[in-house]
Amino acid sequence: MKTSNRIHKNRSESGIALLIAIFVLLLISAVAISLVVSAGTESSLAGNYRNTMSASYAAAAGIEEARGRLLPGNPAPLALPLVGAPAYLPANQVVYITNPAVGEPAGAALMAIYPDTEFDTEYNAGSLAAATKTYVNSIWTGANTGPLYKWVRINAATKQSLNMNVDNTGLAAANAATPLYYDAGLIPAAIIVPPAVGNVPGPVLPPTQNQVYEITALAVLPNGSQKRLQYVVAPVTFGLNFQGALTLGGQVGNFTGANSNPYHINGTDGSGSAPAVPGCAIPNPPSVYSAIAVTPGLDTGNLSGLSNQTYVTNNLPRPGNYTGTGGSPSVNPLAQTGSLSTPDSLDQLVQTIKQSADAVIPNPPNAPNINNSATTYNFGGPGWPAGMSANNPQVVYVDGSFDLGPNTGYGLLVVTGNFHYHGNSGWKGIVLVVGDGTTTFDGQGGGNGEFDGAIFAATTRDANGNQLANFGNVNFDISGGGGNGIYYNSCWINRVQRPPFYQVLSYQEK
Repeated sequence: MKTSNRIHKNRSESGIALLIAIFVLLLISAVAISLVVSAGTESSLAGNYRNTMSASYAAAAGIEEARGRLLPGNPAPLALPLVGAPAYLPANQVVYITNPAVGEPAGAALMAIYPDTEFDTEYNAGSLAAATKTYVNSIWTGANTGPLYKWVRINAATKQSLNMNVDNTGLAAANAATPLYYDAGLIPAAIIVPPAVGNVPGPVLPPTQNQVYEITALAVLPNGSQKRLQYVVAPVTFGLNFQGALTLGGQVGNFTGANSNPYHINGTDGSGSAPAVPGCAIPNPPSVYSAIAVTPGLDTGNLSGLSNQTYVTNNLPRPGNYTGTGGSPSVNPLAQTGSLSTPDSLDQLVQTIKQSADAVIPNPPNAPNINNSATTYNFGGPGWPAGMSANNPQVVYVDGSFDLGPNTGYGLLVVTGNFHYHGNSGWKGIVLVVGDGTTTFDGQGGGNGEFDGAIFAATTRDANGNQLANFGNVNFDISGGGGNGIYYNSCWINRVQRPPFYQVLSYQEK
């Protein structure tokens, strides 16, 4: 009887194991299905992310092409339809860079396939239809190997397009035509409405103010993924603002003026015989600056112990030949501002110029903090940029001393040693002589060469290449005639401060 009960009990429990096995199997199946679904979701998310990033990169590539082609030194520079003096891009001028795929049309026909619907939302309805449009081929057109963006639009940024009330005067429809500028000279730098007559920027703007552009790109991948990316950019310029035709920073250790009557230093804007700069007009009446600006507060560097102003004035053989603000001789103590105010800020500027220069001499360059002033390089020597002309000014960085010879140069010249020129030498633009130990601006001989623009000479480092806290001794020594002199010219000063790059002020994806 006991055995029978045990058998009956075992038989009644024999199905439990099967139920447990089925339950475990169902649980494993549910987990497996969940993993499969999760893997599919992850794969889908990864695919979407990949498409999004690919489209973003393609749009960014288009914007970077536009940013690069806005620079004058680009192999394929982009000529914007600028107007006025100083030149600016009006709000009703729109430039498109189109990048069709194989089999697609270029220019306006491509825009019909991939329309720009963003412009009218930033301005007013119908603004794009009324705007003058310029179409330029991408550097990738026809190559079938480039990024997959379709078009890039470049246009002037305005208060309305950015929806920024930068001057607290409202965002009325009229603001759609007022171009915005970026002033790097403000602390902090900011977007501004420039001094203007109506919607036209004023005839005289400081070199720290430059127009703001919108650069918008549309990318379309073969699978249909799209991305619209927009940068707001402004050119970064060197922002050099000179207070005299010749500026001597720091202590004037030695000064000898030219003894010939043709030699003049004139602070009246445009007073020389420089070639005209396209798109730039000298103000009428012209602005007047100092013939020679010297640094106040560092007035005991010369042997006589006189102030810089008195010492320089006493050593002018023909005082009436130095004209500008304050009468003749126009020699004024003026505190420098911005990048020209201290050795540290000037050295930082010089390094920025070096990084974007057309030529760095010697090349490869010397190690940092090397005093190479004992080595003299010559105009046209090894490494000198080819094609320099009035229509093609260049940026040249010379790490050492430099002899201009009987030549005329055009552009921005940085010399980190001593500068030597001759009676027939000349330069149109800016010359920065920023040396080690004691900097000397040295000229000799008669001739008819002249300098138009501005010259700044200062010593920023000691003889061992260590940066000084204040500007050191600087010499100006002209023996003989010395040519026709130095003449302030704002058009040439501004022309050679071309942007080394376009700074991104903001960006957004859509």
